[in-house]
Amino acid sequence: MPAPISISPNEHEWIKQYLQETYNITVVDTFDCQALSNAILKYNGTKISCSTFRRLFDLVPNPKSQSRFILNAFAFAVGFKNWELFRQHVTNFDTNVINQNIQIYSQQLPNCSFLILDTIKKLPVTTWLGGYQLQSVIAIAIENKDFDLLKEVVQIPFEIENQKVYEHLVIAFQTFYFQAVKNNEAVIDFITNSLNRSVLLQKCLLQAYVDEKQLEDFLGKWLDAIQENTLYDLLLFKNLLLCQKAFYNQDSAKAKDYLAIALQKLEESAFEIHPILKARIGVWEQILNIDLEKLNTFFNSLNNPFDKADFAVIACRLLWTFQEDIVPISFLEQIVIKEFPPVKDFFQKGRYNMLVLTLAIHFYLKNEFPQAKEYFALYSSTTLGYDIVNVNFYYPWIEKLERL
Repeated sequence: MPAPISISPNEHEWIKQYLQETYNITVVDTFDCQALSNAILKYNGTKISCSTFRRLFDLVPNPKSQSRFILNAFAFAVGFKNWELFRQHVTNFDTNVINQNIQIYSQQLPNCSFLILDTIKKLPVTTWLGGYQLQSVIAIAIENKDFDLLKEVVQIPFEIENQKVYEHLVIAFQTFYFQAVKNNEAVIDFITNSLNRSVLLQKCLLQAYVDEKQLEDFLGKWLDAIQENTLYDLLLFKNLLLCQKAFYNQDSAKAKDYLAIALQKLEESAFEIHPILKARIGVWEQILNIDLEKLNTFFNSLNNPFDKADFAVIACRLLWTFQEDIVPISFLEQIVIKEFPPVKDFFQKGRYNMLVLTLAIHFYLKNEFPQAKEYFALYSSTTLGYDIVNVNFYYPWIEKLERL
């Protein structure tokens, strides 16, 4: 029988992190180990026992060595052909090495730009660690006004269709948003000049940080810079927000023009449109064209509970902001909170959290205060997800609900 292969502490931590992030399971007990075993068998076809994971996650004594068969199974479960390739990956991306390269870049030592760009291209952005490492580099580049490096970064072909990569890049790119809010003109101009050619910026910044308060400021400027439909829904997204901007400025005719363009883009689209965009269309059809059925039709077309939550939260906030009368919204009565599946990640938790707050507001408006209080009890002020950019809308409602 082949001798067991020892695992270094660094390899041990990395394989645990990759397994947990790949399957959205945080392992703290035997139940989690069994859940991880089941998930890998279901989605990857690899059979690894619960007891093996109990040893890996130190729930029982762990000899710090495994058979080659088990190590290859671990590696295959997280997308590598075998353990040797995973081990090479870990060696290349040892956290200390990456941090060293970031320090070299921070100090602007010779050839540091080539080194840091090569490091960025190889960052493990399928993990939160890689996302935060990229965020750190972007922050340093902005501080150093190194827009030549940033031009390269926003053109790297990261696999953004992978949800894990996308979520981590959204966090990595948030420094651009923070600097824009602080009116950093150099950053605002960099994004303006780069948006039309960078799918990364379009998807991980523009569509991820929709701070509607900034439509008269940098967000409006960024939208104006978009001319090409490099993402299938980009021009639809753009014209819906410009519709909102025009309506806010009391130019209903111009708002209707933008809505007409958005509806044309919707008709031309060969792809399923995101629930948030459906919500925006339904709201402006109701407000501008007095179409009272579109919202309900869109809502009834959704099956996934989190799609319904996306739709409901955005639609209600817009209606309660721009519709002349603030009234309860009928489709909310169809949402059954108990039917929601377990929340898997921070963004789902944030959307669920804002949904229960939305339901609390809805029942408050109906003067059904016991139900409003019941839903508000489910709300957590610490988990806002993407809605944090528009959280000021909710503060007056929260104050009212707190007095119940």
